[in-house]
Amino acid sequence: MNQRWTILSLAGALAVAGSGCNAPEPAAPGPPNILLVSLDTLRADHLSSYGYHRHTTPFLDELAAGGTRFSHASVNTHGTPSSHTTMLSSLYQETHRVWADRESDDRRAPSIPDGITLLQEIFGAAGWTTAAVTGGAWMSSSYGFSRGFDHFSDQGVDAGQGAALFVETLESAMAEGRPVFALFHTYEVHSPYLPPEGYGALFGTYSSDIKPTWNALQPFSHSATRDLADSDLEFLVSQYDGEIRFLDDQLRRLFSKLEAMGFLDNAVVLVTADHGEEFGDHGGLLHRGTLFDELVRVPFIVWGRGVRSGVVDPTLVSTIDIAPTLLTAAGLDPPAAMEGRDVFTPSPAPWAEQRVFAQYRDSLYSVRTPRFKLIRGPGDQVRLFDLRADPRERRNLASARPDLANELSAELEAWRQDRPRMPGEGSSTTDLDPATEDRLRALGYLD
Repeated sequence: MNQRWTILSLAGALAVAGSGCNAPEPAAPGPPNILLVSLDTLRADHLSSYGYHRHTTPFLDELAAGGTRFSHASVNTHGTPSSHTTMLSSLYQETHRVWADRESDDRRAPSIPDGITLLQEIFGAAGWTTAAVTGGAWMSSSYGFSRGFDHFSDQGVDAGQGAALFVETLESAMAEGRPVFALFHTYEVHSPYLPPEGYGALFGTYSSDIKPTWNALQPFSHSATRDLADSDLEFLVSQYDGEIRFLDDQLRRLFSKLEAMGFLDNAVVLVTADHGEEFGDHGGLLHRGTLFDELVRVPFIVWGRGVRSGVVDPTLVSTIDIAPTLLTAAGLDPPAAMEGRDVFTPSPAPWAEQRVFAQYRDSLYSVRTPRFKLIRGPGDQVRLFDLRADPRERRNLASARPDLANELSAELEAWRQDRPRMPGEGSSTTDLDPATEDRLRALGYLD
């Protein structure tokens, strides 16, 4: 598919070069279709284009080569409901409060506060048809994610089923004759890591007594490297990578259909994730409560109209920048309340002064610079890492660099104090419907 896009672009350029000076001006394209793809639990460093040693993502690599790939992208919070609220609102969790304190249990749904304006609502008010297909569970209508979508389904259980449902949904949306804003979300690489036949042995023939399911892995979530053999971890990683390759193949098929439908003729696409996954990197598994890079660094790939191809951009960006970036790409002005920025507008801060802030609920906070990351936890526990010299975040420099630790701690506290709070100081809760409970149980969140 990427080859065809390249050929079409070249053909257009040759036609312009060979036309006479009196040739009519081509008609300006109308408002673009906008597609946001959220690949749940996909850590950036397991994509081939982000330097992974396995060929896990040939399609996403092609997409990145045809657009702009941001090499230093992070989430601002992790936890599917809170992270996606940040994506769609461009508000920090400290502002929107969705799951910031997590007072409700898993059988109560913390819905998005009414005072928050979501990306799909802005597009809808501006004349776009809005459509979404999600994997349900945390991304269900119970949690408020259907709000503002003209067409919404939370029944995309796996990537293949979700892609087929997304095509049907998009056909209905496009039939209305207006540009479309669409969201596609899938849990395909989330545990359990059970890739389809042909993908499980793609990256090794390891064997393990540890089942790659959430419930089986939960006892090791804080002690993986102490209690699991290297072969167990290798097996789990091979299954996760097999899931990624399966997902990548499904995305290739999906985008081929979108191309055939004409959706991509005038479109901007952004691919990202709500968080990563841990495989013993810091002693645990799954996506427990940390702010290390295996959980917060995510892919951030933008392709389409007006996007430069073959660019690797080292600017510090985050998922809070998604909404203003997509609105700007569509020719719309982001609301002043949004706390992110369009990633293609040069940052007002020089490279050395760029910052990304993140939090996990109300227990952990971090600030990232181009070189350093400071994490502050309960009891004013402070950890400082030199990401250039120590990219795996193993050596805490807080004691060796107290001046820098104090400086970044002060920046982090100033950022916290500067955050507005949404009315109500948090999200309300509603009872979950049986289908959402079943989906949460399948993902391992409910007994």
